Amino acid sequence: MSSTRISEKKKNTVEKLKQELQSYPIIGLVKIDNINARIVQQVRKDLRKEAKIIMAKNSLMRIAVSESKKKVKGIEKINEYIVGSCAFILTETNPYKLASFMDKNKVPAPAKVGQIAPNDVIIMPMNTGIPPGPVIAELQSLGLKTRIEGGQIRIVEEAVVTKEGERVNRTVALLLRRLNIEPFEAGLKFIIAFENSVIIPGDSLIIDYDFYEQGVRWAYISALNLAINAGIVTEQSLPLILTNVHQRAVNLSVAAGFLTKKSLPLILSKAANNGLSLASQVGNKNPEAISEKVQGKIKQTASSQPAKPVVKEESKEEQTQEEEPEEDLGLGSLFG
Repeated sequence: MSSTRISEKKKNTVEKLKQELQSYPIIGLVKIDNINARIVQQVRKDLRKEAKIIMAKNSLMRIAVSESKKKVKGIEKINEYIVGSCAFILTETNPYKLASFMDKNKVPAPAKVGQIAPNDVIIMPMNTGIPPGPVIAELQSLGLKTRIEGGQIRIVEEAVVTKEGERVNRTVALLLRRLNIEPFEAGLKFIIAFENSVIIPGDSLIIDYDFYEQGVRWAYISALNLAINAGIVTEQSLPLILTNVHQRAVNLSVAAGFLTKKSLPLILSKAANNGLSLASQVGNKNPEAISEKVQGKIKQTASSQPAKPVVKEESKEEQTQEEEPEEDLGLGSLFG
């Protein structure tokens, strides 16, 4: 009777697995090594809108896959990857997006005895809350420097108690648990994803989206610059091309003295600046030739402009005449 009930239970499990496998366009296998029930529940909660995680015995998972091959083309390829502790992850979400989400949303995990450390296990200076006793010898055996403060043991210097790639020993595991330190990260990781009869290796699913986004932005800006400089009209380049052409046209009309609604204020400003510059030169040689009103405007203009770098005496007057109008117009750069 007992064996019959177990057999019936297995059949029901396989049947449910088949229904789930045949209901989703993307089937994945994820590792669940060194992951306890609490972590699995947390991951399930995080992914509840994106994916469904189903665990079963490997033998039952393989049977469900094999019995689904008539309805899901190529699904039998999954069976060779059902090895060790693993689970199905079923989703309609892009597997690349899902894999990146899982990679970035790992949760703290405790160290287990015999576990190979994926990173250095470091204990920082802290008050352990442990009273003095034999435990001091254990702490010192791990290379931890201690002292007694307020009737409790204090770790005074940080120390690596297990290096990356080493196995976590019992003393370290117990100490970390007592200190409420979870030195590792845990989460689900794709072994493979199966979509449209194609197996995608888990490592290929992790994409640095920030890197690719920067690349796309750089390509967009480069293409837009090329379109503007080459006069290639697109929805994005047209406004900038027209702005560039308009600016060049205004600049040309100012340089040629051609009066338009846009160029007239700039031409008058240029003429006024040239007049003040000429008056300033005349005033330097004969102050009495310049009225007080004009001298006041010259001083006012000079005080409102930023200080200019010291130049050779012989070129100072030339630069005043040639460069000041372009600075005021802000258009000289368009003529190269």
